[in-house]
Amino acid sequence: MHKLWEALKVVLIVAVIAGGAFWGLNHVLHPSSTTTSTTQTASSKKAAKTAHKKRLKLVAVGDSLTEGIGDEKEGGYVGQIKQTLTSKQHLTVTTTNAGKSGDRSDQILARVNKSTTLQHQIAAADVLTVTVGGNDLLQTLEGSITSNNTAKNNSTVAKAQTTYAAKLTKLFNRLRQLNPNASLFVFSIYNPIYVNFPNVTAITDYVQQWNEQTQTTLDHYQKAYFMSINTVMSHGQYKTAAEIAKLKQASNSTSLTNLTNATQINAAVAAESKDNNLISNNDNFHPNKRGYHVFTSKLYQTMMAHPAWLLKK
Repeated sequence: MHKLWEALKVVLIVAVIAGGAFWGLNHVLHPSSTTTSTTQTASSKKAAKTAHKKRLKLVAVGDSLTEGIGDEKEGGYVGQIKQTLTSKQHLTVTTTNAGKSGDRSDQILARVNKSTTLQHQIAAADVLTVTVGGNDLLQTLEGSITSNNTAKNNSTVAKAQTTYAAKLTKLFNRLRQLNPNASLFVFSIYNPIYVNFPNVTAITDYVQQWNEQTQTTLDHYQKAYFMSINTVMSHGQYKTAAEIAKLKQASNSTSLTNLTNATQINAAVAAESKDNNLISNNDNFHPNKRGYHVFTSKLYQTMMAHPAWLLKK
């Protein structure tokens, strides 16, 4: 997704939018007795014998957010989660990063289907992670929304969302066909220009709508978990309601529908330019190292809340 920021500018030009868990795991891994009685229940005996894995295979598929664009040094959340699991869970972790910048959901699936090596890696994984949806939405905004008619725009996005749901189902079905047992963790998308244009509500609404579709689709699968990083990543350092209100008040209230060429768009971006401290200044789109820490923290917390991947069978 190196070209996503340019795509987003096109979106603005063409669309001019009107884009107890830890305790449970500890109890399983390190059960403690609450009585000195020599009588032990069958369930506690079973728990006492439960051990966790020493080695873990994690395969990450997706777009540039999996590839780690914006944090080349640590490799984004894939590199960071390997470090986290190694240090905190004392695991020997093997990761496969199958992220590719610019990929839509159907292109991710095509890469999986094309590579027998990747198929074998997915089949052998204990954990699968996915970033998907951002490029599908960008394609919709870039190629379809051409008017200032809100009703028409909403209809266009709704239609594209139905298509996206079908593509996403095919992707998840394929992952489950290759590996029915791995825990599957899927990230949401976010609005990278929120801090600059908090009053352009259409992009915020469409991102939320897209995320809801991803979660709804994922809910049909077992051992599959949706992880929302939308609000944190979109808002950056503006965390409280008061800070958000102040940001909106200080920002241009225009809907940007009167901007019709690249010069005007670039001038508007420059005039409204504010740093989101979780997003790279190189492209104002992808997470920086701190932003990927948000991804990593969310992933680790969700993994520990659903630790089937860690326990030996």
